[in-house]
Amino acid sequence: MAFTKITTSNLDNTINTKLAAAEAANAAVANIVSLAISSVQIADSSYNVLDDTAANTGGGFLVINGTGFTNQCVVIVGTTNATSTTFANTRQLRAQVPALSAATYPVYVVDSVTGATAIKINGLTYSPFPAWSTESTLSNQRANTSFSVALSANSDSSITYSNTTSLPAGTTLAANGLFSGTVTIGVQTIYSFDVRANDAENQDASRTFSLTVTVGPPPGLWALGRNNSGQLGVNDTAYRSSPTQVGTGTTWSQISAGQFHTMATTTDGTLWSWGVNSSGQLGQNDRVDRSSPTQVGVLTTWNRISIGRNVAMATKTDGTLWLWGSNNYGTGGNNGNNFPRSSPVQVAGTTWNLVSAGLYNALATKTDGTLWTWGRNDMGQLGLNNVANRSSPTQVGTDTTWSQISTGVLNTMATKTDGTLWAWGRNAFGQLGHNNTIYRSSPTQVGVATNWSLVNAGNYTTLAIKTDGTLWAWGRNNFGHLGLNDRVDKSSPVQVGVATNWSKAQSYNSQTAAIKTDGTLWNWGYNAYGQLGFNDMTDRSSPIQVGVATNWSQISVGTHNIMAIST
Repeated sequence: MAFTKITTSNLDNTINTKLAAAEAANAAVANIVSLAISSVQIADSSYNVLDDTAANTGGGFLVINGTGFTNQCVVIVGTTNATSTTFANTRQLRAQVPALSAATYPVYVVDSVTGATAIKINGLTYSPFPAWSTESTLSNQRANTSFSVALSANSDSSITYSNTTSLPAGTTLAANGLFSGTVTIGVQTIYSFDVRANDAENQDASRTFSLTVTVGPPPGLWALGRNNSGQLGVNDTAYRSSPTQVGTGTTWSQISAGQFHTMATTTDGTLWSWGVNSSGQLGQNDRVDRSSPTQVGVLTTWNRISIGRNVAMATKTDGTLWLWGSNNYGTGGNNGNNFPRSSPVQVAGTTWNLVSAGLYNALATKTDGTLWTWGRNDMGQLGLNNVANRSSPTQVGTDTTWSQISTGVLNTMATKTDGTLWAWGRNAFGQLGHNNTIYRSSPTQVGVATNWSLVNAGNYTTLAIKTDGTLWAWGRNNFGHLGLNDRVDKSSPVQVGVATNWSKAQSYNSQTAAIKTDGTLWNWGYNAYGQLGFNDMTDRSSPIQVGVATNWSQISVGTHNIMAIST
């Protein structure tokens, strides 16, 4: 039998091996005991701790504090691994967590080598951030008038609101999101300010709001000038040399001023008229003048309107066309006698579109782009290549591309969809724009430009706007109403100033009104009745702004009066 000699050296090795194993086991136990989570904090992407008490349901970043952390540790939220775990030190881990549904979850830290695990019960709540429902561009408000706007964001908990930059002077923001006050300024101003929506979990969302404060009259219809027949609609016959509001209505939509009467629609589709009524042109089924707006019937389907010399025409939303008032020269379009009508009478057809009434003649387009005329034609203003009057609508040529139309005093202007401009009729002052004074009885193109967008035929004067926003004028100019700072007639288009933001323009009976895209109103020309709105009776030969208002939207020029709508 063989015996192993036990030496001191062998015994020492055995003891040392067992001691090392014991120490390793004790160390593992120590690790298990020391791995712990003390707090879970919401952070931004740079791991700066936020005051939020919940993570966004779309994911986010955490700072986890505790003890025993190693670089082998991973973070688990519920049953989902963190997108990434970063070891900061033995007391802190940083984690990017994935998107999860709104709920409260346990947070685990697991050492992937030893298996040691720490848990924080209800360690992390997920909740959606507030989401703004109010658009960043607020509706325009008027200076010197109180207003209130409710700012709103959505969340699964209550929200409080606060501004983080200065608000417009004169306004406040309540914790419930009510933004209100009165801004006192003299010119239109655009304000920007930041608002934070903060929910019950201290999650927040900020938005920069833009508020335009306009300067001008309140929404409504405004009148200027001659009022001998009550055509201003202000319930008297006194002239006005500064804008005067017609009633208190704020829903006016379209306005058309004639010789001594006026017609307008409202946004609810009703039709209103006032002024002289000698030919029944007010459509009230009588011959009684009115000095304030009176509704025409009870219908709510009126669409486009236009009035001329003692005549009125309008379409309805069903495409029908109606005329009333004077029927001289067959203006009524019914192929009948010349007796006037005092209530609307339908003209055959159901596809009528644009309308324009002139001096005993009428012009209209259909939805198929065709052009139709009727009434007086002694100057060829009907465009039918003759001077015979028509008492029912007659098509002008065969084109189907007519776009904008306007008939004035014995002349007619129109554009086509290709941007070309056409003119015909009387041309004694060069109002047709052909660089001569030759009359035309059929449409003749004005120059070669293809960027005309709007045209207005007035009383021997023509205005037109191009797609680049420039304004052009030609024709008679004895009162400076072409706006060219002189009183010289022009027989071809001449640009008015250098502005490129003209939006609308009308001229009639030697006075002119126009609106720019910034909502300002400009008048010039004849001013014997104060119709230019400058509180005097001085003529102007170049555009002059009326006040400082920036909320004008519609204009119509009559005989020595101007009507305008503010929004």
